[in-house]
Formats: sequence, structure tokens, C-alpha cells
Amino acid sequence: MRRHRLLPLCALLGVLFTGFLPKLDAQEAQDSADLVLLIDGSQNVGAANFPFVRDLALRIIERLDVGRDTIQVALALYNANPEIKFYLNSYDSKASVLEAVKGLSYSGGDESNLGAALEEVAESLLSQAAGGRAEEAVPQMLVVISAGPSTDDTGAGDRALKRAGVITFGVTIGDTATADLETVATDKSFVLSAPDFRTVASLGDQLNPYINGVVQRTIIVQNEFTEVLTVGKRDIIFLIDSTMGSTLINSVREFIKRFVDTMPVGPDEVQVGVAQFSNAPRLEMDLNSHGSREEVTAALGRIKPKPGPTVNIGAALDFVRTNMLLPEKGSRMQQGVPQLVLLMTSKKSSDSVEGPARALQQIGVLTLAAGSKAANEQELQEIAFTDSLVFMLKDFRILLRNPRAITDALSTLAGVMVAPEVPTEPVIEITTVQTQKVVRDIVFLVDGSNYIGSTNLPYVRDFIINVVNQLDIRPDRVQIGLLQFSEQPQIEFYLNTFRSRQEVVDRISQLSLTGGSVLNTGAAMNYALANMFKPSTGSRRRDGVQQVLVLITGGPAQDEIKSVADKLALGGVLTFTVSSGQADSTLLRSVAFVPDLAYHDTSFANLPAMAEQIMPKLITVVGDTDVTVPFPVTVPGGERDVAFLIDGTDSVRADFAYIKDFIIKVIEPLNIGIDKVRVSVVQHSERPTPSFFLNSYQTKDEVLRAVNAMTLSGGRSLNTGAALRYMKDTILSERQGSRAAQNVPQFLIVLIGGKSRDNVKEPAGALKTEGVVPFGVGVKDADRKQIEAISHNPAFAFSVSEFSELSTVPQKLNTYVSLPSQELQIVLQQVQSDAVKRDIVFLLDGSDNTRNGFPEIKLFVKSIVESLSVSENQDRVSVVQFADNPDVNFYLNSHKTKNDIMNAIDNLKHKGGRRLNIGGALRFVRHSVFTSSTGSRRLEDVPQILILLSSKPSTDNVRGPAFALKEHEIVSVGVGVGDAKLSDLEMIAFKPGFTYKVTDFSMLPSIQTQLVTTLNINKDTEGTMTGISDLIGKNTTFEYMLINKRDIVFLLDGSDDSRSGLPAIREFIRRMAEELEIDENKVRVAVVQYSNDTTVYFNLKTHKSKRAIIYAVRSLRHKGGRPRNTGAALQFVQDHVFTATSGSRRLEGVPQILFLLTGGKSNDDVSGAASDLKQIGVLSFAIGLKHAKQEELQKIAFSSRFLFNLPVFGELLSIQPEIAAFVQAEIQIEPPTVVGKKDIMFLLDGSDDTRSDFPAIKGFIQRVVETLSVGENKDRVSVVQYSRDQQTHFSLNTYTEKQDVLDAVQQLKHKGGRPLNTGAALDYVRKTALADSSGSRRQEGVPQILILLSGGRSQDDVASAAAALKQDKVVPFCIVSAVTTESIEHDIVFLLDSSDEMENEFEAMRGFVERMVEKLDLDENKDRVSVVQYSRAPSVEFFLTTYKTQQNVSDAVRSLRHKGGRPLNTGEALQYIKDNVFTASSGSRHHLHVPQILVLLTGGQSSDDVRNAVKNLKEIGVVVFVVGTKNADTLEIQSISEEASHAFFAADFSDLSSIEQQIFSAIKKGETAGIKPASYDNNKRDVVFLLDGTDDSQRRFPDIRDFVQKIVADLNIDANKDRVAVVQFKEK
Repeated sequence: MRRHRLLPLCALLGVLFTGFLPKLDAQEAQDSADLVLLIDGSQNVGAANFPFVRDLALRIIERLDVGRDTIQVALALYNANPEIKFYLNSYDSKASVLEAVKGLSYSGGDESNLGAALEEVAESLLSQAAGGRAEEAVPQMLVVISAGPSTDDTGAGDRALKRAGVITFGVTIGDTATADLETVATDKSFVLSAPDFRTVASLGDQLNPYINGVVQRTIIVQNEFTEVLTVGKRDIIFLIDSTMGSTLINSVREFIKRFVDTMPVGPDEVQVGVAQFSNAPRLEMDLNSHGSREEVTAALGRIKPKPGPTVNIGAALDFVRTNMLLPEKGSRMQQGVPQLVLLMTSKKSSDSVEGPARALQQIGVLTLAAGSKAANEQELQEIAFTDSLVFMLKDFRILLRNPRAITDALSTLAGVMVAPEVPTEPVIEITTVQTQKVVRDIVFLVDGSNYIGSTNLPYVRDFIINVVNQLDIRPDRVQIGLLQFSEQPQIEFYLNTFRSRQEVVDRISQLSLTGGSVLNTGAAMNYALANMFKPSTGSRRRDGVQQVLVLITGGPAQDEIKSVADKLALGGVLTFTVSSGQADSTLLRSVAFVPDLAYHDTSFANLPAMAEQIMPKLITVVGDTDVTVPFPVTVPGGERDVAFLIDGTDSVRADFAYIKDFIIKVIEPLNIGIDKVRVSVVQHSERPTPSFFLNSYQTKDEVLRAVNAMTLSGGRSLNTGAALRYMKDTILSERQGSRAAQNVPQFLIVLIGGKSRDNVKEPAGALKTEGVVPFGVGVKDADRKQIEAISHNPAFAFSVSEFSELSTVPQKLNTYVSLPSQELQIVLQQVQSDAVKRDIVFLLDGSDNTRNGFPEIKLFVKSIVESLSVSENQDRVSVVQFADNPDVNFYLNSHKTKNDIMNAIDNLKHKGGRRLNIGGALRFVRHSVFTSSTGSRRLEDVPQILILLSSKPSTDNVRGPAFALKEHEIVSVGVGVGDAKLSDLEMIAFKPGFTYKVTDFSMLPSIQTQLVTTLNINKDTEGTMTGISDLIGKNTTFEYMLINKRDIVFLLDGSDDSRSGLPAIREFIRRMAEELEIDENKVRVAVVQYSNDTTVYFNLKTHKSKRAIIYAVRSLRHKGGRPRNTGAALQFVQDHVFTATSGSRRLEGVPQILFLLTGGKSNDDVSGAASDLKQIGVLSFAIGLKHAKQEELQKIAFSSRFLFNLPVFGELLSIQPEIAAFVQAEIQIEPPTVVGKKDIMFLLDGSDDTRSDFPAIKGFIQRVVETLSVGENKDRVSVVQYSRDQQTHFSLNTYTEKQDVLDAVQQLKHKGGRPLNTGAALDYVRKTALADSSGSRRQEGVPQILILLSGGRSQDDVASAAAALKQDKVVPFCIVSAVTTESIEHDIVFLLDSSDEMENEFEAMRGFVERMVEKLDLDENKDRVSVVQYSRAPSVEFFLTTYKTQQNVSDAVRSLRHKGGRPLNTGEALQYIKDNVFTASSGSRHHLHVPQILVLLTGGQSSDDVRNAVKNLKEIGVVVFVVGTKNADTLEIQSISEEASHAFFAADFSDLSSIEQQIFSAIKKGETAGIKPASYDNNKRDVVFLLDGTDDSQRRFPDIRDFVQKIVADLNIDANKDRVAVVQFKEK
């Protein structure tokens, strides 16, 4: 219920009729107000009409006196969610506000959730932190502009605004929004209406007098908001400091009156007492003085302040205990009614409060403490029952606007009754309202979907709390569990999680919905039965305690629930249903245990009162508890011994129930018996402690009882290695029940939640050698390396982030543990064969320097090979020695067994040689060892690994060959001995960390384990501990990537100057947190504030969930202080936050990201600290706000992409989506400075003379770019085309990814024009392309390289322009177009299976062809396309010459229709293609050596023979790609394609994107060019390098040399293959 009074009415009438606003004498004329504009941004308005609404906002603001001390304006749009555009304190001037409004854009969206938007306004836009001035008595206004009805409930938001005294106006366009706006407006007369959008702006003139009336205090609205709540019985005493003065006492009195108005006051409901105190207490009213709300309210009016210099709070507390909490004074303590005391004071006590406060707590009184002004917060914490019940307020008048925190506590908290047995040692005994003893386990299953929604959640929470408040919650009486559900269930807490009523109520009060529109009620009920009613989670079903499920729902079930309800009933679970909203009440009556246990009300608001209806049956009705719930049916299988080794340290104490439940789930399906399956459990910490042995128990019931009875052994740390030895020597021994000697399979399941202090690998290996099959299960802080080392193989290693997630593992374990012996052996062999294949080449230093150490080198190689799974289909090994030149000892396909390789290594002879040409050896293995003919499987995506061992520096250059290996996806590991040069090894190594160095050969065994771990790749885990798999395979890059893991630190300017920006900063962090996958093992977040010093608000390991981060950020307070020392803050986060002790995972390779948000120039230097952060790989975002300095931000930001400089705090939210997208994308961890980085500019002749050669020019550029290491801090590329004038296609700073550059080059179009002005183009490049603004790093000393591709003589002078380039230290390369003669023309035919079986897939096939066509360069002189359908016989849709443009071909493909027919004659169709399509008359350019390509899409096996047709196609050079689906025969499609890599199989045609990309890449990379011009031999090239040898190029000559070496590394140098010449020039 709400009441409001408008003062004065005449003022309003004056507004309406004369525009004159008389001021009241009682009010000061303060022309100030806080105004929020809330605008409907949904499809109710629409994009076309949004400008009209924006104009209205502008018209409203234009007539206001906007300023910091006058009218402040905030604005938000809303659709499905509210979107804050700027806060009250974002802008100081009208001009700034108008500019921001002019920039508004239409957001769109189907939903128009005005209710959620009103809540956001109340919570975020009008607060003090956001610029709200309610505490300064400045009026606050809201103008809602809407064009349609709200799609959610507006009640909660409306109530929040009314409580805060906000004056709400409404503007509606049309009449569909009128009802909602009249409901939320302060008065119906405050709603203005426009008939259409074109006239809405005129309402600004009508609305402004209302706004000015509020601003000038001539319109005042006093809200009296009353809402009667449904609460349990309680006795509440207000203990008031009478010395606060009349103003504050009046505010406190008014607060109590308003609270009483919401309470059901009466002798059997809520009772209220009041006492005041100064130096002595004074009774105002006892609990039983007044029996109605009206009487209490009247008595409150008689309370008067009593001045005094001091207060004695201790004496006042004693007075309440000894004089007011008595039965004769109305206290119902003996009846179990909660007793609450709220202390309200503005001073520190003059006497001690500790003893009196403890005395109240000992008798079960819940004490709340509210303080303001001089009250001492630490003292109030001593008084309050818990710290959460302390409320520090700036002024008690705030309670009139925002009382909710205290009123919620007073109306929901439930106390306990304490009966002291001995005066000195009181024993707590909890009693309840109920007179009979109630013992049951009750689980609430709560609908968390949108059918409940945030609006109705409070009613659901209140219902549960009202039920709980009437129960005696403790382990031997009533236990409560709760889970919520929508599409998936989510456990909130188990039956044994909380042991008291207060803990349960507190947790329920924090409940928030999961959301979702799908309601799988049946699945949730089934999940509750399986997971909540178990001994390990607190169920006492086996002790005969009644099990109860209370289903609360507001929507229709979208799965089967009746059968699940029957299952619950058979399981002895009593099901109650409580429903409202759209729930099917008829169906729920059949779901309840009996129909009488189903409760339904059409209004959610009535749910809290329903607690009284449900209680009698909830505590008395019993089900058929004699029904036995069977265990799962045992799985048949032979004998086996299963031992569990579990974590028994103190760190798992809170989660021990999960561990026991895990064991039970594993053994329940097993056929346990002394002659069947035996089980043992051992706990371990520093030492192992057996719970029982394999021969301790003979039946399943005995084992289950033993597991349930287990208690934690305890301990501080884990020695898992020692425990594994104990398992081998003791538990899995014959004397303790092991039957290993009888060939009974031995299983060991190891479960740990932390890292072992000792080594686990050797004892685990000993167990495996004995035939034991170990499984490793790691939780929380367990080390993944250790878990995999323990396990039989990496596929038998499991990791979960929380113990509550263990339930996902037992089924996987049972798959293996339940298998009979023979099947188990087959599976183990299969798992072994599933290990990732590797091709490993050892490149060994065979120089004279290693002669004496060669025996140790051979032993080292053998020790690594011993760890491999050598076979033709698994690991392959090659050994190469080198000195002056390399020699192959054996190739990858020379030996097929481990034994043969071991013998070959034993027979190795030392090579000898004086020089050590590592570069030449690297080049040799790439060209001659990592090849298909010698056994390499690189083309099959098998990882290629090179292990280089050297003992001294290389005598040739290693850089070019090392880069070439990386470009070919060969993972190199460098091992150095003695004098080996570390820099050489690091350059060769695939990534940092792949380098090992020892002092002499005898030390090689010390690195064997680390090296083997580096090579350990497994399919299931898709990686190694060192990350190889992130670096290899298809579509790889050559940086180390860690997907989904991030350590993010927000460093916030907390100085005095940035105080007004805190709300926007807080919202920015909240939105970032909402979008991130926050988890201990994924994204971690820290927040740090700084001013003159730096304070950690929370570090990277403080909070482990998204919810915890968001809650913490909401309570973030401004630090304050001056000056602003940003440099010191940057140094602080490096030294104290980006560290392992604070939770940083930098040393594990996890991306480290820093967001600096600063509002001004630093008082200290930032350069050194910023540089240090970059050096350790921190990606720093520099976000400047208001007065930040651009040059300072540039020093801090990791790169220019990471720099943002915004004029006001309000714009921070506009960049949040862009930043979030970057953080969520794959992040490449790379050093900020890379040796050898270059700026490369291609200057292309685009004149008419090069038109026919332009495709070849593009191909040349692409090949050069492929050899580069493109990146913002690596190589940058620019392309400029010219003829008469110049055109920049992209600058050096346009692209930072190689693929983006390649794609841009592919899209280049020939410019055309004449004449050719090369001189002007060179000048243009020097002045424009080489400018800093274009991305040139010339000023940083980065080499500038120009590659000119020209096809003719320039018509202007080039000499002066060329000299100027050289003067600027640019290194030019000139290439004539005659060198680039490769064609990119293709003739492509698509052959489509149109048989009857493919009718449903035809649309997907057509889409595949359409997307491929879009990627091709279609033209009569470029790519040509034909399409043929076939089933029984082929039918040509169009030939290669039918269409000549992209648009025509695309239109033809879109018009294709399925033809149908049967059978499928693929052979006939292929022969038809050869005879009728790949012919000159049909447009084929076979005779011109243009590649001929056929793409076949088929869904079945051919009815005729395909072999002759395939052979005929290959004879004319047609390259065939085959995509098979459905019933296509794998062998057939492989035989049709030219090679296995051209055959693809998909489950269906619904997703062919990856296949079409592979086919397109193969076509464009020339893999299809089976036909070459007779005049051009691709295997023979004569290459001449003409190099500038003048003095000007002397400093850059090493870079020129590196460039030449890099190109030569890719050539096949031989007398009969590639030949190279180098010429230098300096004078004419």
C-alpha cells in the first residue's frame, strides 16, 4: 500500500494554467535537483523513430540550468536490460550533456523490461557514488519515456523509488504504455502523452514546468510507503541513544513508525518495545504495552530526546536484558520466539559493552547495532550478533530514504533460545516453536527460471524462510537442503551443509536465480533424488528419517515428470508442490505424494503466507518408509581388487563428504564379495593411514557402512609418493588380501586435492611395472603433471575444479573397473595406441668436440627412446649426426620397433669433423629428413619434433634455418653441453623453455625427465604440461597460447581527483566480470587502488567465482589521497600482485593483463615501471579518463591498440565491449621486443602494362609474407599500388596478424592507368607510408625495407627519390615482373549427388557451392566454374564458359533445384565430366595448362565401378576433392581423390565450413596445380640478388643479409635445381 501527498496543489495548478510557480515559505529556494532520463530503447520505439525520442531529451535538457551545483542529469536506455549511458556526475556542463545525448544510438531488442530498469535507477544512478545528492536534501526526479508496455513486473523497482522519495514523471507515445507509466509515476497527472512520435518533442514544453517546480521546491511530494510483510513471530526492542538531538531522534522515530506500519503487530505476531538511554536507560514501552499497530504508532509520537554529554551503552544493554526480556514484560523467549534488539547510537560508550553484549548473546538474543557520527564501529561489532548486523550510517536521516538493509534483517532473522545450565559455562540448547519433536530431511527444489524472475524471487525466498523459521534446524532434528533448476539443476547446499536455522536463513537470503527459459522439472527431480538424498550429503533415510522434497515452481514442466514423481514415492520421498504463475496446478497434484500436498496460488505475492498452510502437513505426514530403495544393478564381471588412496589432509575436511560419496558411487555398481570384487581405502597426508584392507570386509553392505563411517585422518601436507610405495608394498600385497598372484586385475584410484611434496613418478612407475592400473583424480590445487604421472596413461587422469564436481568421474572409472580381464587388456592396449603419434629426429653433434662424450650421448638418446611408444603407427625415430656436414644414421622409416632402434643406437659410430655447421644441419633435416619419402608424417598432422644436441657454438648462421623450421611447424628442442652457445639454442628452440643446458656429458641424465615430459602429448588432454599441442597441428600459430586462462588486474586511480568516476569504474569492472569465465582454473581477477600509495582490495587468489567478484566490486569504496603516483603503483603490482604468492600464474604461461584506469597525470615517472611490466610479458591497457596525459599513457600501454583516452568517466562503458572481446579472444604471449623485426613496404606497379601479371604479383607478395613473422611487435607489412598516381591499400599499422595481411593481398584489385611515375611513387612512400602515423618504427631503429615490383620504365625521374630513401636508411629491393609468371587461373567443376537419398541435404550442398564460389576470383581470364548434378545419369547445370561474372554464377547456383533419381552411378558421372566438361569446347583451358579441379559431393556408395573413370581423369591432370556424408563409402571416396588429404567425410552437410576452407586453401596455395606450362620448370630457378653496397647501407647490411638468407633457406640449392648469385653495387 502506498500513500502520497502533493504539496501544494495550488502550485501544480499554477504550473498547468499560468506557468507561475509560487514558492512555499517553509522551503528554501535551492534551484537544484538530480534528474534521470530513462528511455525505452526497444523495438517499441524502433530505429526510425528513435531520433524523435532523442530530440525530446535534448529539448528537456536545453531549458535546464545544468551544472555541478544546480541540475545534474543522468541517462539510461532500456530494453531487455538497462544500459547506463552516463551518470549524474559524468558531466559538469549543459554542453557536455547535450553532446552525449546527441551521440545516443538506437539499441533495439524485443523485450522492454521497465521493471529491471527502474531497479537499476534506484540502485545505481541515484546513489551518492554516482553523484546523487539525496543526503544533501536535493530532490531527485525520474522521467520515463516509453512507447510500449513493460515486459516484466515493475513492482520492485517502483517500490524502491518510492522508498527513496524519487519523484517520477512519465512520457508515453501512443496509449500502450499509459497503464504502466501511471502505475510508476508519483501521480497520474504526472504522465504526459503524445499521439505519435512526430509530436513527442513538443511534450518537452509541457514537462519543463513540472521539472522546474521540483527544482525550485514549489512541487514537493511526500511519500508514505507502507507494505505489510508476512513475517514470523518476533519480539523487537529498539534501544535509542536519546542524546542525538531532536532532528535525528525525529528521524529515528519516523523510521520505527514506518517499519511498524509494515509489520503484523499483535500479541501473537510481532511485538515492539522501546527504550532510550544517555548515561542511564529509560523505558518508553514494553513489548506487551501495546497490542496493535495503531497503538504502537501513537506511543512512538510521545518519544522525546534527552540531551546528555555521554552515553553508557553497556548499562543500557543490561537494562534490556534484566528489565525488558522477561515473560511478564511480554517477552516470548521461553516459547522460542526470536528476540531482537536494535541499538541506535551516535556516540562511543563511556562504559564497557563487552560483558553486557556477551550476556545477551548467551541467552540467544540477536543484537543489531546501527551507528552514525561519533559512534565507534569496532565497539558496535562487539555488540552485534555478527559483523553483518552492524550498520554504519553517515546520518540517521538516511534511514528514511533507504531503510531496507535494517528492515530486512529485523523481519527475516530468527534467533535461538539459550538455557544456561551452569552460570560459568552456558550450554546451548535450541528449542523451536513446535511443541512436538520433528525429525526429517527436507529438500527445497526451486524453479530458478525466468518463470519466477527477479520480481517474484523475494516471495519465494520469504516462503522458504517462513517455513524454516518454524523448524528446529540441527543435525539430530530437521535438516534442510536446497537446489534450484531451469534447464539444468544447480545445488545450492546439501542437507548436512548447515547445522543451524540462522545459517540456513542467511544462505537463503542470498539466493539469486540461475535464469533460463527452459524448465526441465522432471530431470531436476531425478537429479535431486540421486544427489540430495544420499548418506554422504546428509540423508538419514537409512536411519528411518522421513525424506521430504518441496518443489516450488512458476512455470510448465517441459519434460516428463509423472514417472519421476512415482520414482520419488517408491524411494520413500514425500513430495510437496508449491506453485504459482504459469505452473500447471492439475499436473502438480499428480506429482505430489498425494493430491492434498499440492498447493497453488495464482499470485506469487501470496506465497509467503502459504507457509502457514503447508506447515502442519510438512511436519506430520509420513510416506511408506518400508519401501527399500535398491542399489544400482551390479555389473557382471570377474574378480578384481580395487584400492582407493585418498587425500586425508586438513585442507579437504569441509569436502570429505564429497570424497566418501565419490567412493560409494564407484563401488555401488561392483559385485563386491570376498571371491568377487574386494575394496580397500587408505587416507594419506604426511603418512598413509589405512581405513580398511582388501580382506577386511566380505559384503557390499559392510564396505558401504565402513565408508560412511570414515572420519578424516588429518594432516598438513601430502606425501603421495610415499603413500604409493605403501600401497604397493602393503595394501596390494597378498597378506592384506591382494590376489595379484592369481592374475586378478589390480586397480588403484588416487584422489588428491593438492600437490604432493615428494616425487610421485618413480613409485607410480613401480606400481605400473607390477601390473597395477592406477587412475589419478585431481581436485582444486592438485598438480596436473603429478596426476598424469600417477595414472596408467594420461587418458586415465581426471581433473575437476571443485569437490562438488566429483560426481562426473565415477561413471568414467566404472567403464574400466567393471570390464572383464580380457576386455580390460584390449582397452588398455587401445588406450596406449591412442597416444599421439610423433616423428622425432635426434640431430647430434658429431664433431671432434664430442668424441669422448659420445657414449654418454648414445645413452641419453636411448633413455628418451625407452619412454616412447615406438611402432610404425605410433612414434618414429631418426638419428642424424653432423659436424662440417650432416649424415643420416637412420631415417624415420628405417626401423619399426623399439628394439631395432636401440640396437641401431648402440651401433652408432662417431662421425668426427672440426667445424660445427648447425645452420646447415637444420636446413638438411628440413629438406631431407622431415619428408614423406623418408617416413615423415607431417602431411598427416603428426607432430614433428627435432632434438638438437650441440657442444659448442655454430660455425655458420642458424637464424634463417631455425625460422624456417618453425614456419614448417617443426618443434625444436635445444640441448647444450659445455661450450654450447645458449643464444643459438634459444633461437632454434620452438619456444622459451624448450632449451636445456648442462656443463658436461655426464650430466645429460639430469634433464632426461624434463625432456620426456616436454614430448609427452596425449589426444585426450590435447596438450602437454609445456604446451606443445597448443603450438602444433592444423591452423596453428607459433606463439604459445593458453585458451580461457587469464590473470587480470584492475589498477584504479583512487586519488581525490577521481572520486566522481568510481561508479563508472565499478560498473566497468562488473560488466567485465559478467562476461569473463571466472574460475580458479580459468580467469582470475584482482583489484588494486592507488593514490599517493597503493592498496590491494583483493588479489588474484582471493575470490574464486564470478558472483564473489561482483559482490566485492559492488562494495568497492573510493580510497582517496593525493598526489597520484602511477609509477609507484605500476611497480607495486609487479612486485606484489603479478606474483605466485598472490595467485599469478605467469610462470605457467597464463596471459597477464593489467587494466590501468587513471584520471590524470602521474606525480612520478612511469617509464621504468611500465618497461619492466612489458619485459615480464604483462599486457598493459592504459585507459585515461578526464585529465590523463596521452604521452604518459603511450609509455604504459603494451602497444597503441591497448591505449584509450576518454574525456569523461561516463564514456568508459562505451569501450567495455571492445576490451572484453579482446580479453576473451586467443591471446598470443610474446615478448614485447623481437630481435629482427622489420617494416616492409611493397610498392606495386599497377599500370595498364601489368594487368595480366597482377595475379602473379599478388602471389609473389603472399609467398614473401608467408616467410615473415607478422605481428605488432614483429614484422609489419604495407602495400601501395601506383601508376600515374598512388594508392595505399593498407598501412604498416593496419594489420597485426599474418592471415589478415594475406587476406588483404588476396583482395587486391589492379589499379590501372598510365603513365608509370615510379619517382613520384617512391617519394610518396617516403613521405606517407614511412610516416610514424602510418606505423613506421624508423625512429625506434627498426629496419625499413622497400620491395618495388615494376613492369616498365618510369616516365619521371627516380634518382632523387631513390637517393632520399637511402638517406632515410630505407633498404630498397627492385624486382621486375618477368620473374613472377605463375598463373592463378583455375577451371573448377562441382559434381553434386542429387539422388533421392540426398533430397534433404541438397540445400546444404547448394550452400557449400555458393560459399566456395564467393571465395573464388571469377572472370573469363581467372577462375571458371561449372556445376553438374547426377544420380542414375549426369546433368549439366552450366558449363565453364556459361557465366563470366561472380554475380551470374552465384545467381545460377542459388537457382539450383534437386533432380532426384536412383541408383547412384558415380563412375558414369565422373567419365561424363571427363568427356564433356573438361573439354575445350565446354570452356576447359586444359590445353593452356590451367589447373583442372573437380569437387565431388556425395552421400552414398556408387552402384557402378569408379576406378576407370578416376584413372582417366588423373591422366588429363584433373585434381579431385571428394566430400562424403551419410552412407558414402570411405574407401571409395579416398580412391576417387588423388590423395588421402583430398578426401573428407562429414556426419552430415549441416556444417562444412572447415572442409570448404581446407579445399579453398589447397586450391589457392597451388596444391592443385598438377599441370604446369611446358616452358616453366618449378624445380629449377636461377635467382640473382642485387644488393646495395654503398656506405649508406652499411649499418643495415646485417638485416639485408638476413633477408637474403631467409629466402635462400627456402630454396633447393643444387646444380640441377636452384642456383643463386649475389651481386653488390655502390657506384654507377
